[in-house]
Amino acid sequence: MTQDEIRYRGAVLSEGVAIGSLYLLKSHEDWVIPEFSITAAKIDQEIERYRSARTRSKKELETLRGVLKDEGSLEAVTIIDSHIQMLEDPFLIDGVEGKIRDLQKNTESVFKNVIDEYVGYFHNLEDHAMQERAIDVKDLSSRIMKHLHRQQASSNTIPLQSIVYSYELIPSQTAEVSPNHVKAFLTEIGGRTSHAALIARSKGLPYLSNISLEWVKEHEGASIILDGNEGLVIVYPTVETLTYYKALEQKRPYFIPKDSLPITPETQDGTPITVYANLESLYDLHLLREYKVSGIGLVRTEFLYLKKELVAFDENEQFLLYRKLLQLAGNMEVTFRLFDLGSDKKLFCSPILEPNPALGCRSLRFLMRYQDLFRSQVRALLRASQFGELKILLPLVTDVQELLEAKAFIAKEREALLEKGVKVADVIPIGCMVEVPAFVIMCDQLVKHCDFLSIGTNDLTQYTLAADRSNPETCYRYGPLHESVQRMIKLVVEEANKNGIPVSVCGEVASNLAFTQTLLELGVRIFSASPRFIPLLKEKIQTLTLYTGSF
Repeated sequence: MTQDEIRYRGAVLSEGVAIGSLYLLKSHEDWVIPEFSITAAKIDQEIERYRSARTRSKKELETLRGVLKDEGSLEAVTIIDSHIQMLEDPFLIDGVEGKIRDLQKNTESVFKNVIDEYVGYFHNLEDHAMQERAIDVKDLSSRIMKHLHRQQASSNTIPLQSIVYSYELIPSQTAEVSPNHVKAFLTEIGGRTSHAALIARSKGLPYLSNISLEWVKEHEGASIILDGNEGLVIVYPTVETLTYYKALEQKRPYFIPKDSLPITPETQDGTPITVYANLESLYDLHLLREYKVSGIGLVRTEFLYLKKELVAFDENEQFLLYRKLLQLAGNMEVTFRLFDLGSDKKLFCSPILEPNPALGCRSLRFLMRYQDLFRSQVRALLRASQFGELKILLPLVTDVQELLEAKAFIAKEREALLEKGVKVADVIPIGCMVEVPAFVIMCDQLVKHCDFLSIGTNDLTQYTLAADRSNPETCYRYGPLHESVQRMIKLVVEEANKNGIPVSVCGEVASNLAFTQTLLELGVRIFSASPRFIPLLKEKIQTLTLYTGSF
Protein backbone atom coordinates (compact mmCIF):
# COMPACT_ATOMS: atom_id res chain seq x y z
CA MET A 1 0.00 0.00 0.00
CA THR A 2 1.39 3.41 -0.99
CA GLN A 3 1.60 5.96 1.80
CA ASP A 4 0.02 9.31 0.94
CA GLU A 5 2.24 12.38 0.97
CA ILE A 6 1.95 14.35 4.23
CA ARG A 7 2.85 18.02 4.64
CA TYR A 8 3.43 19.96 7.86
CA ARG A 9 4.12 23.67 8.18
CA GLY A 10 6.72 25.25 10.47
CA ALA A 11 8.41 28.58 11.08
CA VAL A 12 11.45 29.36 8.93
CA LEU A 13 14.61 30.16 10.92
CA SER A 14 17.10 29.49 8.11
CA GLU A 15 16.23 29.22 4.43
CA GLY A 16 17.12 26.42 2.03
CA VAL A 17 16.04 22.95 0.90
CA ALA A 18 17.23 19.60 2.28
CA ILE A 19 16.35 15.94 1.71
CA GLY A 20 17.39 13.38 4.32
CA SER A 21 16.41 10.99 7.10
CA LEU A 22 14.74 12.31 10.24
CA TYR A 23 16.98 11.80 13.28
CA LEU A 24 15.95 12.55 16.88
CA LEU A 25 18.87 14.00 18.84
CA LYS A 26 18.98 13.01 22.49
CA SER A 27 19.41 15.93 24.86
CA HIS A 28 21.95 15.99 27.68
CA GLU A 29 18.98 16.89 29.90
CA ASP A 30 17.85 13.28 29.51
CA TRP A 31 21.00 11.99 31.21
CA VAL A 32 20.65 10.42 34.66
CA ILE A 33 23.10 12.28 36.93
CA PRO A 34 24.17 10.37 40.08
CA GLU A 35 24.26 12.15 43.44
CA PHE A 36 26.23 10.88 46.44
CA SER A 37 28.21 12.17 49.39
CA ILE A 38 32.01 12.30 49.41
CA THR A 39 34.47 12.31 52.29
CA ALA A 40 36.52 15.39 53.18
CA ALA A 41 39.59 13.63 51.79
CA LYS A 42 37.95 13.41 48.38
CA ILE A 43 37.05 17.13 48.07
CA ASP A 44 40.28 18.27 46.43
CA GLN A 45 40.13 15.30 44.05
CA GLU A 46 36.58 16.21 42.98
CA ILE A 47 37.57 19.87 42.49
CA GLU A 48 40.53 18.83 40.36
CA ARG A 49 38.23 16.62 38.28
CA TYR A 50 35.99 19.64 37.70
CA ARG A 51 38.94 21.85 36.71
CA SER A 52 40.11 19.18 34.28
CA ALA A 53 36.63 19.09 32.67
CA ARG A 54 36.70 22.89 32.27
CA THR A 55 40.19 22.74 30.73
CA ARG A 56 39.18 20.06 28.23
CA SER A 57 36.04 22.02 27.39
CA LYS A 58 38.11 25.13 26.69
CA LYS A 59 40.46 23.20 24.38
CA GLU A 60 37.47 21.79 22.50
CA LEU A 61 35.98 25.24 22.06
CA GLU A 62 39.27 26.69 20.84
CA THR A 63 39.57 23.88 18.28
CA LEU A 64 35.97 24.41 17.19
CA ARG A 65 36.60 28.14 16.88
CA GLY A 66 39.48 27.45 14.45
CA VAL A 67 37.32 25.15 12.31
CA LEU A 68 34.50 27.69 12.17
CA LYS A 69 36.90 30.48 11.25
CA ASP A 70 38.26 28.39 8.38
CA GLU A 71 34.68 27.74 7.23
CA GLY A 72 33.99 31.48 7.22
CA SER A 73 31.21 31.12 9.84
CA LEU A 74 32.09 34.39 11.57
CA GLU A 75 28.81 34.68 13.50
CA ALA A 76 29.47 31.24 14.98
CA VAL A 77 33.04 32.26 15.90
CA THR A 78 31.72 35.19 17.94
CA ILE A 79 29.28 32.99 19.84
CA ILE A 80 31.96 30.38 20.58
CA ASP A 81 34.23 33.20 21.80
CA SER A 82 31.53 34.17 24.30
CA HIS A 83 31.40 30.54 25.53
CA ILE A 84 35.18 30.55 26.07
CA GLN A 85 34.84 33.75 28.08
CA MET A 86 32.00 32.25 30.14
CA LEU A 87 34.36 29.51 31.33
CA GLU A 88 36.10 32.21 33.37
CA ASP A 89 32.85 33.44 34.94
CA PRO A 90 32.99 33.28 38.77
CA PHE A 91 29.75 31.29 38.91
CA LEU A 92 31.46 28.49 36.96
CA ILE A 93 34.63 28.62 39.08
CA ASP A 94 34.12 29.82 42.65
CA GLY A 95 30.41 29.00 42.68
CA VAL A 96 30.83 25.33 41.82
CA GLU A 97 34.08 24.71 43.69
CA GLY A 98 32.72 26.42 46.80
CA LYS A 99 29.59 24.26 46.81
CA ILE A 100 31.61 21.06 46.38
CA ARG A 101 33.46 22.00 49.58
CA ASP A 102 30.32 23.10 51.44
CA LEU A 103 27.99 20.26 50.42
CA GLN A 104 30.57 17.49 50.14
CA LYS A 105 28.74 15.98 47.18
CA ASN A 106 30.08 14.58 43.92
CA THR A 107 30.94 17.15 41.26
CA GLU A 108 28.27 16.14 38.72
CA SER A 109 25.38 16.66 41.13
CA VAL A 110 26.74 19.95 42.49
CA PHE A 111 27.42 21.28 38.99
CA LYS A 112 23.93 20.31 37.79
CA ASN A 113 22.27 22.06 40.74
CA VAL A 114 24.28 25.25 40.22
CA ILE A 115 23.47 25.32 36.49
CA ASP A 116 19.75 24.56 37.03
CA GLU A 117 19.52 27.45 39.50
CA TYR A 118 21.33 29.81 37.15
CA VAL A 119 19.30 28.85 34.08
CA GLY A 120 16.07 29.12 36.05
CA TYR A 121 16.96 32.68 37.01
CA PHE A 122 17.42 33.70 33.37
CA HIS A 123 14.29 31.90 32.18
CA ASN A 124 12.21 33.92 34.65
CA LEU A 125 13.34 37.17 33.02
CA GLU A 126 11.26 38.63 30.18
CA ASP A 127 14.27 40.03 28.35
CA HIS A 128 15.11 38.15 25.14
CA ALA A 129 18.88 38.60 25.48
CA MET A 130 18.84 37.16 29.00
CA GLN A 131 16.84 34.15 27.87
CA GLU A 132 19.39 33.62 25.10
CA ARG A 133 22.12 33.70 27.74
CA ALA A 134 20.31 30.87 29.55
CA ILE A 135 20.60 28.75 26.40
CA ASP A 136 24.32 29.55 26.20
CA VAL A 137 24.74 28.46 29.82
CA LYS A 138 22.93 25.18 29.11
CA ASP A 139 25.12 24.69 26.05
CA LEU A 140 28.36 25.19 27.95
CA SER A 141 27.17 23.08 30.89
CA SER A 142 26.41 20.12 28.60
CA ARG A 143 29.98 20.29 27.27
CA ILE A 144 31.46 20.28 30.78
CA MET A 145 29.05 17.56 31.94
CA LYS A 146 30.10 15.38 29.02
CA HIS A 147 33.66 15.35 30.39
CA LEU A 148 32.52 14.84 33.98
CA HIS A 149 30.01 12.12 33.29
CA ARG A 150 31.73 10.51 30.29
CA GLN A 151 28.61 10.93 28.20
CA GLN A 152 29.19 11.47 24.50
CA ALA A 153 26.81 13.62 22.49
CA SER A 154 28.94 14.73 19.58
CA SER A 155 27.81 15.12 15.98
CA ASN A 156 29.81 11.98 15.09
CA THR A 157 26.94 9.85 16.45
CA ILE A 158 24.51 11.37 13.95
CA PRO A 159 24.04 9.31 10.77
CA LEU A 160 25.11 10.84 7.46
CA GLN A 161 22.51 12.80 5.47
CA SER A 162 20.37 13.39 8.57
CA ILE A 163 17.79 16.05 9.18
CA VAL A 164 18.28 16.50 12.91
CA TYR A 165 15.42 17.11 15.33
CA SER A 166 15.82 18.45 18.86
CA TYR A 167 13.20 19.97 21.14
CA GLU A 168 15.50 23.02 21.40
CA LEU A 169 18.85 23.50 19.66
CA ILE A 170 21.81 24.83 21.59
CA PRO A 171 24.50 26.76 19.68
CA SER A 172 27.22 24.07 19.87
CA GLN A 173 24.94 21.47 18.30
CA THR A 174 24.66 23.73 15.27
CA ALA A 175 28.29 24.86 15.26
CA GLU A 176 29.86 21.40 15.49
CA VAL A 177 28.09 19.78 12.58
CA SER A 178 29.45 19.72 9.05
CA PRO A 179 27.07 20.66 6.20
CA ASN A 180 28.36 17.49 4.51
CA HIS A 181 27.16 15.39 7.45
CA VAL A 182 23.92 17.05 8.61
CA LYS A 183 21.45 18.40 6.05
CA ALA A 184 19.12 20.55 8.18
CA PHE A 185 17.54 21.14 11.60
CA LEU A 186 14.03 20.90 13.06
CA THR A 187 12.92 21.98 16.54
CA GLU A 188 9.74 22.44 18.52
CA ILE A 189 10.84 25.77 19.96
CA GLY A 190 13.31 28.35 18.69
CA GLY A 191 13.44 31.82 17.19
CA ARG A 192 15.04 33.41 14.17
CA THR A 193 17.28 35.54 16.40
CA SER A 194 18.52 32.61 18.51
CA HIS A 195 22.24 31.85 18.44
CA ALA A 196 21.53 28.39 16.99
CA ALA A 197 19.56 29.95 14.11
CA LEU A 198 22.27 32.54 13.45
CA ILE A 199 24.88 29.79 13.21
CA ALA A 200 22.65 27.64 10.97
CA ARG A 201 22.29 30.57 8.56
CA SER A 202 26.03 31.23 8.63
CA LYS A 203 26.59 27.58 7.59
CA GLY A 204 23.86 27.64 4.97
CA LEU A 205 21.84 24.92 6.77
CA PRO A 206 18.01 25.05 6.55
CA TYR A 207 16.20 25.21 9.91
CA LEU A 208 12.48 25.09 10.82
CA SER A 209 10.84 25.39 14.24
CA ASN A 210 7.28 24.86 15.56
CA ILE A 211 7.50 21.14 14.70
CA SER A 212 5.98 18.92 17.39
CA LEU A 213 8.08 16.28 19.16
CA GLU A 214 5.12 13.91 19.02
CA TRP A 215 5.10 14.23 15.23
CA VAL A 216 8.82 13.41 15.07
CA LYS A 217 8.40 10.29 17.21
CA GLU A 218 5.75 9.14 14.75
CA HIS A 219 8.01 9.60 11.71
CA GLU A 220 11.51 9.10 13.15
CA GLY A 221 13.83 7.52 10.59
CA ALA A 222 11.61 8.41 7.63
CA SER A 223 13.01 10.14 4.55
CA ILE A 224 11.68 13.66 4.50
CA ILE A 225 11.98 16.91 2.58
CA LEU A 226 12.56 20.14 4.48
CA ASP A 227 11.60 23.23 2.48
CA GLY A 228 13.09 26.16 4.39
CA ASN A 229 11.85 28.61 1.77
CA GLU A 230 8.16 27.93 2.21
CA GLY A 231 8.31 26.49 5.74
CA LEU A 232 7.27 22.95 4.86
CA VAL A 233 8.19 19.45 6.01
CA ILE A 234 7.10 16.77 3.54
CA VAL A 235 6.90 13.10 4.55
CA TYR A 236 6.40 10.25 2.06
CA PRO A 237 6.86 12.57 -0.94
CA THR A 238 5.56 11.50 -4.31
CA VAL A 239 8.01 10.83 -7.15
CA GLU A 240 7.08 14.19 -8.69
CA THR A 241 7.65 16.07 -5.42
CA LEU A 242 10.98 14.34 -4.82
CA THR A 243 12.21 15.10 -8.35
CA TYR A 244 11.26 18.77 -7.98
CA TYR A 245 13.04 19.17 -4.64
CA LYS A 246 16.15 17.25 -5.67
CA ALA A 247 16.69 19.89 -8.34
CA LEU A 248 16.17 22.68 -5.79
CA GLU A 249 18.48 21.08 -3.22
CA GLN A 250 21.39 21.07 -5.66
CA LYS A 251 21.02 24.77 -6.47
CA ARG A 252 22.72 26.30 -3.47
CA PRO A 253 24.43 29.71 -3.48
CA TYR A 254 27.93 28.27 -3.27
CA PHE A 255 27.31 26.14 -6.39
CA ILE A 256 27.02 29.28 -8.55
CA PRO A 257 30.26 30.86 -9.87
CA LYS A 258 30.16 34.23 -8.14
CA ASP A 259 32.45 35.83 -10.74
CA SER A 260 29.69 35.34 -13.29
CA LEU A 261 27.15 37.36 -11.31
CA PRO A 262 26.36 40.89 -12.51
CA ILE A 263 25.77 43.71 -10.04
CA THR A 264 22.46 44.43 -11.74
CA PRO A 265 20.91 41.32 -13.34
CA GLU A 266 18.58 41.71 -16.31
CA THR A 267 15.59 39.66 -17.38
CA GLN A 268 15.64 37.89 -20.75
CA ASP A 269 13.93 40.89 -22.36
CA GLY A 270 16.50 43.35 -20.98
CA THR A 271 14.81 44.83 -17.91
CA PRO A 272 17.36 45.66 -15.18
CA ILE A 273 16.48 44.50 -11.64
CA THR A 274 18.13 45.94 -8.53
CA VAL A 275 19.16 43.46 -5.86
CA TYR A 276 19.83 44.65 -2.30
CA ALA A 277 20.71 42.62 0.79
CA ASN A 278 18.92 42.33 4.12
CA LEU A 279 21.34 42.56 7.04
CA GLU A 280 20.88 41.21 10.56
CA SER A 281 24.53 40.99 11.59
CA LEU A 282 27.80 42.74 10.81
CA TYR A 283 29.18 39.32 9.96
CA ASP A 284 27.02 39.19 6.83
CA LEU A 285 28.93 42.16 5.41
CA HIS A 286 31.71 39.98 4.02
CA LEU A 287 29.17 38.35 1.68
CA LEU A 288 27.93 41.57 0.12
CA ARG A 289 30.88 42.41 -2.10
CA GLU A 290 31.37 38.73 -2.91
CA TYR A 291 27.78 38.56 -4.17
CA LYS A 292 27.97 42.01 -5.85
CA VAL A 293 24.88 43.58 -4.29
CA SER A 294 23.78 47.12 -5.14
CA GLY A 295 23.35 48.08 -1.51
CA ILE A 296 21.82 47.15 1.83
CA GLY A 297 18.07 47.44 1.53
CA LEU A 298 17.26 46.61 5.15
CA VAL A 299 19.33 46.69 8.32
CA ARG A 300 17.24 45.18 11.11
CA THR A 301 18.86 47.35 13.78
CA GLU A 302 17.30 45.57 16.76
CA PHE A 303 19.11 42.36 15.74
CA LEU A 304 22.50 44.12 16.07
CA TYR A 305 21.97 44.19 19.84
CA LEU A 306 21.20 40.57 20.66
CA LYS A 307 23.87 40.26 23.30
CA LYS A 308 22.94 43.33 25.32
CA GLU A 309 19.82 45.11 26.50
CA LEU A 310 18.87 48.00 24.26
CA VAL A 311 18.53 50.34 27.21
CA ALA A 312 22.21 49.70 28.01
CA PHE A 313 23.32 51.20 24.68
CA ASP A 314 23.82 54.92 24.81
CA GLU A 315 23.73 57.22 21.82
CA ASN A 316 27.48 57.24 21.32
CA GLU A 317 27.77 53.46 21.34
CA GLN A 318 25.08 53.24 18.69
CA PHE A 319 26.80 55.97 16.65
CA LEU A 320 30.07 54.04 16.64
CA LEU A 321 28.30 50.87 15.45
CA TYR A 322 26.36 52.63 12.67
CA ARG A 323 29.45 54.51 11.54
CA LYS A 324 31.42 51.26 11.36
CA LEU A 325 28.70 49.63 9.26
CA LEU A 326 28.58 52.58 6.84
CA GLN A 327 32.35 52.65 6.50
CA LEU A 328 32.46 48.92 5.79
CA ALA A 329 29.68 49.31 3.23
CA GLY A 330 31.74 51.91 1.35
CA ASN A 331 29.74 53.61 -1.41
CA MET A 332 26.73 51.29 -1.07
CA GLU A 333 23.38 52.66 0.12
CA VAL A 334 22.48 51.45 3.60
CA THR A 335 18.86 51.54 4.78
CA PHE A 336 18.52 51.43 8.57
CA ARG A 337 15.11 50.34 9.83
CA LEU A 338 14.47 51.93 13.22
CA PHE A 339 14.13 49.56 16.18
CA ASP A 340 11.19 47.25 15.45
CA LEU A 341 10.28 46.35 19.03
CA GLY A 342 7.30 44.90 20.81
CA SER A 343 5.18 41.93 19.72
CA ASP A 344 7.55 38.92 19.44
CA LYS A 345 10.71 40.96 20.05
CA LYS A 346 11.35 41.18 23.78
CA LEU A 347 14.61 43.09 23.67
CA PHE A 348 13.26 45.92 25.78
CA CYS A 349 11.56 45.56 29.12
CA SER A 350 8.24 47.27 28.61
CA PRO A 351 5.96 47.91 31.59
CA ILE A 352 2.96 47.49 29.29
CA LEU A 353 1.07 44.21 29.69
CA GLU A 354 -0.98 43.60 26.56
CA PRO A 355 -3.45 40.80 25.77
CA ASN A 356 -2.38 40.89 22.10
CA PRO A 357 1.08 42.47 21.64
CA ALA A 358 1.03 41.99 17.84
CA LEU A 359 -1.85 44.47 17.72
CA GLY A 360 -0.52 46.70 20.49
CA CYS A 361 2.36 49.01 21.28
CA ARG A 362 4.98 47.84 18.80
CA SER A 363 7.38 49.25 16.20
CA LEU A 364 6.86 52.98 15.49
CA ARG A 365 4.14 53.22 18.16
CA PHE A 366 6.62 51.83 20.66
CA LEU A 367 9.29 54.37 19.69
CA MET A 368 6.87 57.28 19.89
CA ARG A 369 5.91 56.17 23.39
CA TYR A 370 9.49 55.60 24.56
CA GLN A 371 10.98 58.76 23.11
CA ASP A 372 14.29 58.57 24.94
CA LEU A 373 15.03 55.35 23.07
CA PHE A 374 13.72 56.86 19.83
CA ARG A 375 15.84 60.00 20.32
CA SER A 376 19.06 58.13 21.05
CA GLN A 377 18.75 56.03 17.89
CA VAL A 378 17.76 58.92 15.64
CA ARG A 379 20.60 61.12 16.89
CA ALA A 380 23.11 58.28 16.48
CA LEU A 381 21.95 57.70 12.90
CA LEU A 382 22.01 61.40 12.05
CA ARG A 383 25.55 61.72 13.38
CA ALA A 384 26.64 58.66 11.39
CA SER A 385 25.01 59.94 8.17
CA GLN A 386 28.12 61.88 7.12
CA PHE A 387 30.07 58.60 6.78
CA GLY A 388 28.03 56.97 4.03
CA GLU A 389 24.81 56.74 2.01
CA LEU A 390 22.38 56.44 4.92
CA LYS A 391 18.61 56.06 4.64
CA ILE A 392 16.08 55.78 7.49
CA LEU A 393 13.16 53.34 7.35
CA LEU A 394 10.13 53.70 9.66
CA PRO A 395 8.55 50.38 10.76
CA LEU A 396 4.81 49.57 10.82
CA VAL A 397 3.42 52.95 9.71
CA THR A 398 -0.38 52.96 9.71
CA ASP A 399 -1.55 56.50 8.88
CA VAL A 400 -0.48 59.94 7.65
CA GLN A 401 -0.54 61.62 11.07
CA GLU A 402 1.75 58.97 12.56
CA LEU A 403 4.18 59.38 9.66
CA LEU A 404 4.24 63.18 9.92
CA GLU A 405 4.80 63.05 13.69
CA ALA A 406 7.76 60.68 13.23
CA LYS A 407 9.28 62.86 10.51
CA ALA A 408 8.82 65.98 12.66
CA PHE A 409 10.58 64.21 15.54
CA ILE A 410 13.54 63.37 13.29
CA ALA A 411 13.65 66.91 11.90
CA LYS A 412 13.70 68.37 15.40
CA GLU A 413 16.62 66.18 16.44
CA ARG A 414 18.45 67.14 13.25
CA GLU A 415 18.09 70.84 14.03
CA ALA A 416 19.27 70.30 17.61
CA LEU A 417 22.44 68.59 16.37
CA LEU A 418 23.13 71.27 13.77
CA GLU A 419 22.77 73.99 16.40
CA LYS A 420 25.49 72.24 18.40
CA GLY A 421 27.77 72.19 15.36
CA VAL A 422 27.42 68.46 14.72
CA LYS A 423 27.80 67.50 11.05
CA VAL A 424 24.80 65.79 9.46
CA ALA A 425 24.36 64.72 5.84
CA ASP A 426 22.53 67.28 3.71
CA VAL A 427 20.03 64.71 2.44
CA ILE A 428 18.78 61.70 4.39
CA PRO A 429 15.93 59.86 2.63
CA ILE A 430 13.15 58.71 4.95
CA GLY A 431 10.92 55.83 3.89
CA CYS A 432 8.18 53.60 5.26
CA MET A 433 7.71 49.89 5.72
CA VAL A 434 4.47 48.69 4.13
CA GLU A 435 3.29 46.06 6.60
CA VAL A 436 -0.41 46.61 7.30
CA PRO A 437 -3.51 46.81 5.07
CA ALA A 438 -4.20 50.33 6.40
CA PHE A 439 -1.05 51.62 4.71
CA VAL A 440 -2.04 50.00 1.41
CA ILE A 441 -5.53 51.49 1.52
CA MET A 442 -4.14 54.99 2.27
CA CYS A 443 -1.08 54.56 0.05
CA ASP A 444 -2.06 57.39 -2.34
CA GLN A 445 -1.86 59.82 0.61
CA LEU A 446 1.08 58.33 2.51
CA VAL A 447 3.35 58.02 -0.51
CA LYS A 448 3.40 61.83 -0.91
CA HIS A 449 5.40 62.07 2.34
CA CYS A 450 7.89 59.25 1.62
CA ASP A 451 11.20 59.14 -0.21
CA PHE A 452 10.94 55.37 -0.73
CA LEU A 453 8.87 52.34 0.30
CA SER A 454 9.82 48.86 1.44
CA ILE A 455 7.17 46.13 1.47
CA GLY A 456 7.50 43.73 4.40
CA THR A 457 5.55 40.73 3.14
CA ASN A 458 5.91 38.80 6.41
CA ASP A 459 3.81 41.16 8.52
CA LEU A 460 1.65 42.30 5.60
CA THR A 461 0.55 38.69 5.05
CA GLN A 462 0.05 38.08 8.77
CA TYR A 463 -2.15 41.14 9.26
CA THR A 464 -4.04 40.64 6.01
CA LEU A 465 -4.93 37.01 6.70
CA ALA A 466 -5.31 37.48 10.49
CA ALA A 467 -3.03 34.46 10.90
CA ASP A 468 -0.08 34.52 13.31
CA ARG A 469 2.88 33.26 11.30
CA SER A 470 4.66 31.99 14.46
CA ASN A 471 1.65 30.09 15.84
CA PRO A 472 1.55 26.37 14.93
CA GLU A 473 -2.27 26.49 15.10
CA THR A 474 -2.56 29.19 12.42
CA CYS A 475 0.67 29.14 10.40
CA TYR A 476 -0.80 26.58 8.00
CA ARG A 477 -2.91 29.52 6.75
CA TYR A 478 0.16 31.65 6.25
CA GLY A 479 0.91 31.27 2.55
CA PRO A 480 4.10 32.90 1.24
CA LEU A 481 2.22 35.05 -1.30
CA HIS A 482 -1.54 34.93 -0.90
CA GLU A 483 -3.59 36.40 -3.75
CA SER A 484 -4.84 39.22 -1.50
CA VAL A 485 -1.23 40.16 -0.72
CA GLN A 486 -0.38 40.08 -4.42
CA ARG A 487 -3.11 42.63 -5.09
CA MET A 488 -1.78 44.85 -2.30
CA ILE A 489 1.77 44.71 -3.67
CA LYS A 490 0.52 45.68 -7.11
CA LEU A 491 -1.43 48.64 -5.72
CA VAL A 492 1.57 49.90 -3.72
CA VAL A 493 3.93 49.56 -6.69
CA GLU A 494 1.51 51.50 -8.92
CA GLU A 495 1.18 54.35 -6.40
CA ALA A 496 4.95 54.50 -5.88
CA ASN A 497 5.51 54.65 -9.64
CA LYS A 498 2.96 57.45 -10.04
CA ASN A 499 4.89 59.50 -7.48
CA GLY A 500 8.31 58.61 -8.82
CA ILE A 501 9.66 56.95 -5.68
CA PRO A 502 11.42 53.55 -5.48
CA VAL A 503 9.69 50.57 -3.87
CA SER A 504 11.31 47.29 -2.86
CA VAL A 505 10.14 43.97 -1.44
CA CYS A 506 12.20 42.98 1.61
CA GLY A 507 10.18 40.18 3.20
CA GLU A 508 11.17 36.51 3.08
CA VAL A 509 9.28 36.07 -0.18
CA ALA A 510 11.98 38.17 -1.89
CA SER A 511 14.38 35.24 -1.31
CA ASN A 512 11.85 32.65 -2.46
CA LEU A 513 12.61 31.77 -6.09
CA ALA A 514 9.17 30.22 -6.50
CA PHE A 515 7.72 33.75 -6.44
CA THR A 516 10.34 35.77 -8.32
CA GLN A 517 8.32 35.66 -11.56
CA THR A 518 5.15 36.67 -9.73
CA LEU A 519 6.82 39.66 -8.06
CA LEU A 520 8.20 40.82 -11.41
CA GLU A 521 4.74 40.55 -12.93
CA LEU A 522 3.38 42.67 -10.07
CA GLY A 523 5.82 45.42 -11.06
CA VAL A 524 8.53 44.85 -8.46
CA ARG A 525 11.93 45.97 -9.75
CA ILE A 526 13.88 46.09 -6.46
CA PHE A 527 14.44 42.99 -4.33
CA SER A 528 16.07 43.01 -0.88
CA ALA A 529 16.95 39.44 0.04
CA SER A 530 18.89 37.33 2.53
CA PRO A 531 22.59 37.50 1.50
CA ARG A 532 23.10 33.78 0.92
CA PHE A 533 20.20 33.62 -1.54
CA ILE A 534 21.32 36.56 -3.66
CA PRO A 535 23.35 34.42 -6.12
CA LEU A 536 20.33 32.16 -6.70
CA LEU A 537 18.02 35.18 -7.05
CA LYS A 538 20.28 36.85 -9.62
CA GLU A 539 20.59 33.65 -11.61
CA LYS A 540 16.81 33.19 -11.53
CA ILE A 541 16.11 36.76 -12.69
CA GLN A 542 18.34 36.25 -15.73
CA THR A 543 16.20 33.28 -16.86
CA LEU A 544 12.85 35.11 -16.72
CA THR A 545 10.88 37.19 -19.18
CA LEU A 546 8.51 39.87 -17.93
CA TYR A 547 4.81 39.22 -18.23
CA THR A 548 2.65 42.19 -19.15
CA GLY A 549 -0.73 40.77 -18.25
CA SER A 550 -2.94 42.24 -15.51
CA PHE A 551 -3.93 40.98 -12.07
